[in-house]
Amino acid sequence: MSSNILSFTMSGHGFSGVLVIDGEVKIATSLERLTRIKNDILLPISKNDLKTFGWNSNPAIYEKNVDLPFDLQNDYSTVDFSKSANFLKLLNYLLDSQNLTIDDIDYVAYSYRYNESMKQFFYNQNPNIKFVELEHHFGHACQAFLPSGFEDAAIMVVDGQGVPLKRTGGDQLSGCLAYGQGNQIDTFYDLPVRHSLGGMYAAFTKKVGFKTNEEGKTMGLAPYGSPRYYDILKKDLIFNTTEYSIKDFKQLVKRGFSKREVLYQLPDYNKFLKSFPTRLKSEEITDVHRDLAYAVQKLTEDVMIFLANWLYEKTGSKNLCIAGGVGLNCVANYQVLIHSKFDNIFIHPNSGDNGLAVGQALYVHNVLNNNPRTYVATTDSLGKEYTDDDIKEAINKYSNDEDLEIIHYTNLDELYDTFASYIEQGYITSWFQGRSEFGPRALGNRSIIADPRRKDMKDILNSRVKFRESFRPFTPSVLAEKVNEFFELEIDSPFMLLAAYVRKGKAELVPAITHEDNTARIQTVTEDINPPYYHLIKAFYKRTGIPLILETSFNIADEPIVETPSDAIRTFKSTDIDILCLKDYIIKKKSKGI
Repeated sequence: MSSNILSFTMSGHGFSGVLVIDGEVKIATSLERLTRIKNDILLPISKNDLKTFGWNSNPAIYEKNVDLPFDLQNDYSTVDFSKSANFLKLLNYLLDSQNLTIDDIDYVAYSYRYNESMKQFFYNQNPNIKFVELEHHFGHACQAFLPSGFEDAAIMVVDGQGVPLKRTGGDQLSGCLAYGQGNQIDTFYDLPVRHSLGGMYAAFTKKVGFKTNEEGKTMGLAPYGSPRYYDILKKDLIFNTTEYSIKDFKQLVKRGFSKREVLYQLPDYNKFLKSFPTRLKSEEITDVHRDLAYAVQKLTEDVMIFLANWLYEKTGSKNLCIAGGVGLNCVANYQVLIHSKFDNIFIHPNSGDNGLAVGQALYVHNVLNNNPRTYVATTDSLGKEYTDDDIKEAINKYSNDEDLEIIHYTNLDELYDTFASYIEQGYITSWFQGRSEFGPRALGNRSIIADPRRKDMKDILNSRVKFRESFRPFTPSVLAEKVNEFFELEIDSPFMLLAAYVRKGKAELVPAITHEDNTARIQTVTEDINPPYYHLIKAFYKRTGIPLILETSFNIADEPIVETPSDAIRTFKSTDIDILCLKDYIIKKKSKGI
């Protein structure tokens, strides 16, 4: 039975949408790419949201500590989405790509802010639509497993929190452990919110001086730290223990006030962190901050490795799937891979709440409607395809710009070789091809590219182009068939979610992508999935003998990754990037003397 499924997720991490037709993800994006507002959540956090999230303390506490837009004065108990221009922008982006209208939609899967208002919007447009609301972490489990390509797999969902559930006595939970086979998923264990890995990581991130949704900065800082705080905290990280919990009083009574078994118990990190002042953005990062980052990273790795080994013993599967916001921690993912018995690992490329929309839609098709799984997430390039006319229109706006030299190539091999020569010469380049990536990582379609052999390239990019902290690392995009020559990695890593060790003797060849702990956040590239990017890397390899290039997302600090050809040219012109490849055009700045 054919079906058209729209799926949306609105959370504190953003607002995203997906269109699935007959079980295949046709298009997906996040609102931030369209509005150019980083982590755009569409509507400010309101008192209605605090109730939805189960945040029952003084609202001023959340407004002070959570770096999101708030509006605690106005009434958001009902929202008319038909009057929300930005919501309609995202909706139409999805529908227009497939020449559909709301009348063509069979299902809408949705979570988890303003559910009733969203339901009313769609019912007003099409009363035949079936509206599906999925439990948060089960949606993440679907997101992890259903597009993995594995016939069976253990599933680890590690997250911040969901929403309060009746079945848990109001516990929002922070993840789950499950097993998937065919198109069915069974949950073994719920992870309580009081032992939330995402919550712990967010608390340390705030203390170190970074904002909400900037946990990746903490991960990047961690290798510069020492174990002095980790050694203190790990003494109180306990596995396979028992504890009292009065969150669900009825369950406590049912247990006869006995203790409850838990897989792990985190140290009292909130009490520990009170000993440290929160770093202000203007203040220098010191060894204290580096050591705090080190501690939370290692604690996270310890728990995830334990949970992976528990899942292996429970399921016996050779395959592991990971989702939830903590699944974006590529360092922890790799440690799980090398310290567990799993042969294969799949981490959803948009494993946080924005990617949850994929899990919800596939749940409707595969689980709810009992259709066999056909969709496999081999690529994250799920955005809109911009036409040759779109690109020409964007370029023509700059035809009179005296600083730009615009060259059109009809021979793509010549384009790849020419562009590779610019990378080889040390120029900072940018690359716009095909459909934009859905997740938070650029993967060769919206990328800034440079020579990984230059030791100073990381500092150049951070200071001159990205305008971000000097400690933050860059990624190697490597020919998949050559990955094992440079890195301790036996499997593909197409979504940049495994930070593997650089092999002995190789770091000095590619210092710009080797991080402080001798790791690199790897993207493996294959010809069948991304031919232009593969051929560019191959051209660089032929010139230099190095089968990889340095890659980072095509944006600057506090901006989303570029979406449109016009976004690309604007960002190119406003930064110190030397050269832009826009599909089959190369644009150079004459002022650079290229």
